[in-house]
Amino acid sequence: MKKAGVILLWVVSISAWAQRNVDDRTGWGLKDRLYTGGGFALNGGVDAYGNRYFYFAVNPIVGYMVTPQLSVGTGVTWQRFAYSQPVKLNIDQYGVSPFVRYNFDQLFAYGEYMLINTPTFVNATERRNFDRLLLGLGYRQPIGPRSAINLMALYDVLYDSQERAFASPWVFRVFFTL
Repeated sequence: MKKAGVILLWVVSISAWAQRNVDDRTGWGLKDRLYTGGGFALNGGVDAYGNRYFYFAVNPIVGYMVTPQLSVGTGVTWQRFAYSQPVKLNIDQYGVSPFVRYNFDQLFAYGEYMLINTPTFVNATERRNFDRLLLGLGYRQPIGPRSAINLMALYDVLYDSQERAFASPWVFRVFFTL
C-alpha cells in the first residue's frame, strides 16, 4: 500500500492553468487571445538510484491563442528536490519553458522545451543548464462552460539517465483550466 502511494505521488503533478475559449463569432481582440495561469506540482518517492526525495514546483505561464485550436506560450519554473536519504540535500532548479498546444476537440497534442539550471551531483555549488523536450498527448474533460480537467502524459525525448538531473523521462500532469 505504501508503495502504491509513492507511485501515485510520483505520477501525479497538479497544476492550474487559465486558458480562454475564443468564439470566432465575437472577434479576436488581444485580451481574448492572451491568457495567464500557473501551477504547482508535488511529487515524491525513490529515484532510479535508490535515493528518497520529495519534489515541489511552481510554474506560472503566459499564453497566446493563435487560433481556437493552437496556443503558444512560455512559463518559468522553480523546482526543489529535497533528498532525505542517503544524506539530506536540497536541490533548487529554475528555468524557462516555451510550449505549444494543439487541440483536437477533447484531445490535444502538447510540446514543451524546458531549459533548467540546476546544481550538479558532483559539486553542489557548481550549476549547469539541462535541456528537456517534453512531447505528449492530453485529454480535456469539460466541467463547466469555461472550466475543464486536463490530463497529460509527456515524455522527455532528450532524457539521459547518466546526467542524473531528472528522476524519470516521464512527466504526468493533471491540471484545471478556468
